[in-house]
Amino acid sequence: MGRSRRSLLRVAGGTIASGAVGTFLYGQSKRAEPTGSETDALVAGSLLRVAREVPGAAIEAHGSAAARRLVLNDLRRPDAVALADPRLFVGIANRATLFATNALVLAYDRASAHARTIERNWRRAIESERIAIGRTDPELDPLGYRTVMGLRLAERTTEIDAQRVLEESRILPETELLSVLEGGSLDAAFAYRSMAVERGLAYRPLPARIDFSDPARAEEYASVTYDLGEGSIVGAPIRYGVAAITEDGRAWADRLVASGKTLWESGFTVPPEYPVRDPSLEATGSLSE
Repeated sequence: MGRSRRSLLRVAGGTIASGAVGTFLYGQSKRAEPTGSETDALVAGSLLRVAREVPGAAIEAHGSAAARRLVLNDLRRPDAVALADPRLFVGIANRATLFATNALVLAYDRASAHARTIERNWRRAIESERIAIGRTDPELDPLGYRTVMGLRLAERTTEIDAQRVLEESRILPETELLSVLEGGSLDAAFAYRSMAVERGLAYRPLPARIDFSDPARAEEYASVTYDLGEGSIVGAPIRYGVAAITEDGRAWADRLVASGKTLWESGFTVPPEYPVRDPSLEATGSLSE
């Protein structure tokens, strides 16, 4: 990279300041090409490519927390919603079906001068002033708050300064993060494994103790939290859920749940017991549970 990470942050700050007001509240979105369908699906940014492969709905993608706010504030009235954290269905659906899992990784640019360092020593890489790291906004999507919580977990067993890494990394919308990486403005980015696989990007797996992929480590993950404003999000294994908000959305939701082959090919994991109904929505009305 020709510029330091701090100089890139100043550039990013100028870009955000000149953006639309909606960017602050909801992030930027991606829409699929018109399908002629009267069914609308609102999905997590990391699900966009898979959702586009599922016929029967017009797709719009945002960070999951942002998507939730769009529905709660009556700015969108989708027929189906698919999110990267089923707890975010609280307030918009009474039931959801879990259909896939994922892992937090460090995706990187093979052409970066620092690619070898990133692959060999990810801890050193994310703290280096010379290596530009990207992440997403924890206020807008689970990838963002899982990155924050993952770094806090890592800090307990390594010499990583989580706060310093967070302060010096560049925040980008989930739907744009890896495009910026591919364009050469970042050396690496915290992303989901599926996001890297879909784009053919190199990625450095992170230890299971911080990547939120292992259900057996649920208690360990739960030792960190992130305050989302309306509730405290407790660390938990990554799970994707879908809910049909209207009868028109039910058929599309069923097709998404049945798209196991596409999900596997895109880097998601589909546990053998999936799909299953998420019982937590029936037990609580709080994001914190």
